[in-house]
Formats: sequence, C-alpha cells, structure tokens
Amino acid sequence: MSNKTAFPPQVRFGLPPPVARWIPSRPWIGVEVSDTPWIKLGGKRTPLELHPIAPSMPDEQLAELARAITAKAKRSVGIVVSPRLRASARAVLERIGAAYADSRGHLHFPTPQFLIHLEIETKPSTVRARAPGIGPNAVRLVQALLPADGPFVLSGLAAQVELSLSQTHTVLTHLEETGLLRATGSGPNRRRAVVDRTALLDWLVSQRSATRRERYLDVALYARRPGDLWRTVTRLLEAAKVPHAVTGAAGAALYGAAPTAVPLSWIRITPDVPLDRAATILGAEPTDRGPNVRLLRDTGRVGSVGVERRDDVLVAPPVRVYLDALREKRGEAIAEHFREMILGY
Repeated sequence: MSNKTAFPPQVRFGLPPPVARWIPSRPWIGVEVSDTPWIKLGGKRTPLELHPIAPSMPDEQLAELARAITAKAKRSVGIVVSPRLRASARAVLERIGAAYADSRGHLHFPTPQFLIHLEIETKPSTVRARAPGIGPNAVRLVQALLPADGPFVLSGLAAQVELSLSQTHTVLTHLEETGLLRATGSGPNRRRAVVDRTALLDWLVSQRSATRRERYLDVALYARRPGDLWRTVTRLLEAAKVPHAVTGAAGAALYGAAPTAVPLSWIRITPDVPLDRAATILGAEPTDRGPNVRLLRDTGRVGSVGVERRDDVLVAPPVRVYLDALREKRGEAIAEHFREMILGY
C-alpha cells in the first residue's frame, strides 16, 4: 500500500465488524470494534454514519449517494463502505469529497486539516489465471483460510481442517505459486498469510470443485416454522451422531442476512452416511412434490467440518454458506448480500 499524505495526528476508529477489519494497520491509525461507529481526531470524537453499498452499484448512482451524504454531514460524518470498490467508484467518491473504505484496504477520509488516503499497489500479474484446479479437500482448507486473521502455521491449519500435513503443504504451495498466499521464514517457522481475501474468494468461486453439483435427496419434514425445522434437523442428527450443517439460503437466514421464509432448506450430510439413512433418522419422506428439505452429500466435508452453532442449529462455515447460496435457485442476490454483510470481502 502507499500513503499519499504526510502522517496526520493519531487517528482512531470505532467500527462494527467486519468493517473494523478493513482498516489498514498503521502506527498512527488505531481501530477498535464498536457497534456505534466513530472517529477520534486530535482528541475529538465524532460519530460516523456508515453507508454500505453493493460492489456493483453504478457510478452515476454512487455519485448521487455521495452528494447526498456530503450535503447532510453535520453532527456525523458519512463514509461509504463496500467489500470491493472498483477504481472508477473510488474516483467518483474522491471527486465529490466523500469518505470510503473497502475490504481490500482502500481508505479515503478527508478532514478540514488533512487527508487520510491509503490505497493498494495492485499487481495483477501475481495470480496465474490458468493455475490447475483444486479438489474438495483443498476447498475445505481454503474456506478456513479466508477468515483467518494474520499469518498462520501449517500444522495448526492442518489440525483445524482435519487434513494431513502433506495434503495441507501441497495446497498451500499451490496457493503460493498462484500468488494468493505470501510466505516468510522456512521450515517449522514458515508462516503464510492471505494476500487479498477478496481475490482469494473470487478465485475459489471460479473453482468447479467449490460449487460442484452434489448428489441430493429431496424430502418433506413437517415443522411450523423454518427455525423449528432447522432445530429439529440438528437435534435428530446430532443424537444419531451424524455430522451435518444447514447451508445456503437457510444458513444465511441463521446469520441474520436473509429472510427466514426459505422454501427449500439445504442440509449437508457427511459422506459417511447415505442420504436415505439420514432421511430415515429425520423421519422425513422422500418426495419430488413440494419438498422443504434438500439433503446433500457433503463431498470433501466442506460443510460439516468447522460448523458453527447458531440458535441451537449447526450451520456450515460462512464461506460455504455463501458458495452454496450461489448455487440455489434465485440465490445469487442472497449470496451477494451475505458476502457484503457477513463475509465482508
């Protein structure tokens, strides 16, 4: 990154996650997590008003929004936030004098005394477009890499994703060669870090194994509400010791990033248990007429390893929720909203 301004006085931001993770680390910039956004300059604390936008917002629409933000800024300061701000969008905001931040580390914040401006030094040639694809186990590993904060060591990552050291080493070496990871040190002290999480996620989406069509079984399972349905699934499958995870639009709903009225809930089932056996455990009837549950074979255990418990329901890792939502019928809008609000890159 490059800094286009002389070092200003100490600046401190209070921001909600995931935006707090987006602010680049600098000796003169401090960041803390706060549900109420603010910026502190020279001892004076000023409220911030965050304006989340989709990466796809047209420049003309963005310009209108920026003018409205700057026109009403009195007691608080507006700042546009987005997982990805393309160069033309950043130029529009800078021309109008609006503040912005994105997950790649771009930060622009004009003040009456000075300008804070940080940008990425792009190196488009570092990622090889024709790198060979990866398998399902490698997908599971990349899913765990994406939310990682800071450098990591091979052994810890291997244990987390339940892969052998040799398998983990092979995948990490592949990612280094594609320019998606950087490494320092050697031997047991070798540490790796993600270069650009947005680029890594975009690359993962492009991998056929990450969004492959799985074997599935559609079933009907009675429940008054979707939340009751998901809790019933986890209660029965956990009792039978069947690794599983709610994913896709249903998973996004459990994260609070999608409507709970999900007509077909996707449930990933460990590949060790046949889908018809899982249906029997649930007391669900296979049907092709009006099913409300889709049981999917969890190839590579991409959903059933690293699960999170939310509202007494086992949910797939956030990156897997996003990838599966992309594949659902009319799920792309839900997936992109989930990426923007929950993943943040």
